[in-house]
Amino acid sequence: MTRTPRIDVAVAVVRDARDRVLMAERSPRQIAAGHWELPGGKIEAGETPEQAARRELAEEAGLVGERLRPWIVYDYAFPARSLRLHFFLVERWSGVPEGREGNRLAWVSPARPEVGPVLPSNRRALARLSLPEVLLRCSPEAPVVPGAPGRGSTLAVLRGGSPGQRVQRARRMAEAGVRTLLVGTPLEALRAGALGLASPWPHWAELPGRPPVDLWAVECRAPGDLERAAGLDADLALVPAESAEEPGFAARLARLSLVVYLEAADFEALARARAAGAAGVLVDVSSEPRTARARLGGERGPA
Repeated sequence: MTRTPRIDVAVAVVRDARDRVLMAERSPRQIAAGHWELPGGKIEAGETPEQAARRELAEEAGLVGERLRPWIVYDYAFPARSLRLHFFLVERWSGVPEGREGNRLAWVSPARPEVGPVLPSNRRALARLSLPEVLLRCSPEAPVVPGAPGRGSTLAVLRGGSPGQRVQRARRMAEAGVRTLLVGTPLEALRAGALGLASPWPHWAELPGRPPVDLWAVECRAPGDLERAAGLDADLALVPAESAEEPGFAARLARLSLVVYLEAADFEALARARAAGAAGVLVDVSSEPRTARARLGGERGPA
């Protein structure tokens, strides 16, 4: 079997005061011309990934990256080549965005980019950038999905019921502007138009690797689950609230490339979760009655 060559790529994530991200259209002389991506490109010989991210940001968008922070690294395989993408959050930058290579630029919501098509290798990064502070857990039978407070568009973990019920409910929620992580199979998530999968404990621990989805969440219960999840390249870990009371919990999270949500009884636990190093909370709303304050959709923006 012939292996496709792997190319290391550096990517710069630039955000504005409205939490939009800067994206660039690939020029006609590039592969996948017309697709949109976060500014970046091949790491040249002798460059570090950070140096390449700074150079690409200047060459593509005319911006000076003054302070960059390593974010996530992941692989993506195209038919003819494989990429290892090194993403950096540009925490301070100067200049005025300008397409220096004859390309168009745009500030977009990572949850629902107003440009497209988006380069497939960028979809996972945009999904992580669009995460809200509050995840909602619900069942297909729940009468309504209330809007969650805080930043980000509404994202719900949909579990229970039959595969057909979950798929149909996810489709209806998508029509109403609510994104979902489906507890099911990758095929069901694809049929439902879900953002990704949520895998219950302990079934995911036996998987040989990451499922083929843009965003993958796993439930963690046992000691070592967080490290196992990181080793399988999961994006999100859903953990019990009492985990935050374990000694060294925040330091442990800082060592892992996981976005962690603490299970909580209500939205009021958000501040405590952030103080413990978590990105937010997961609130079960399956049994919440229909109320006037319930809404679908909401403010968009990354956590």
